[in-house]
Amino acid sequence: MKNNIELYETFFQERKDYYINKLSKFENNEKLTFNYATLIFGFFWFLYRKMYWEAIFIYSFILIETLFEKYYLLRIIGEDKTNAFSIIFTITFLICIGFSGNYLYLRKANRIVNKATDKYKETDQQTKFVLKKGGTSFVFIGIILALIVIIFILQ
Repeated sequence: MKNNIELYETFFQERKDYYINKLSKFENNEKLTFNYATLIFGFFWFLYRKMYWEAIFIYSFILIETLFEKYYLLRIIGEDKTNAFSIIFTITFLICIGFSGNYLYLRKANRIVNKATDKYKETDQQTKFVLKKGGTSFVFIGIILALIVIIFILQ
């Protein structure tokens, strides 16, 4: 990390102080730290942080769990117990995401910084690569929210 601190700061952008601190802990084997933004925003936090594969996995997992509840669990244990299961599952899942968000984000940062240093020898090329791959984006959040509004209106 010490050799590439500028690249990590470029990757983390506006929250660089927070994530450099978490990266230091991560490299000292404190892999799981809690992130409240991940807990609160979940799927959208991953989109915001450009972690698209992770967001797709989370969405798919939630979709499968919802279908399991609706088409299987409801028939077996009834509505009240299914609702209780759903609440417990949701809380547990959000806590797990809260603890894994930083871990997954820091792993991505390591992967991108290492790829930049392996692929490019010039510092400015490395910085451009990390800048493109890191940081945040509201694009997919905006698209998802627009789709939700359109679906809501059409119903």
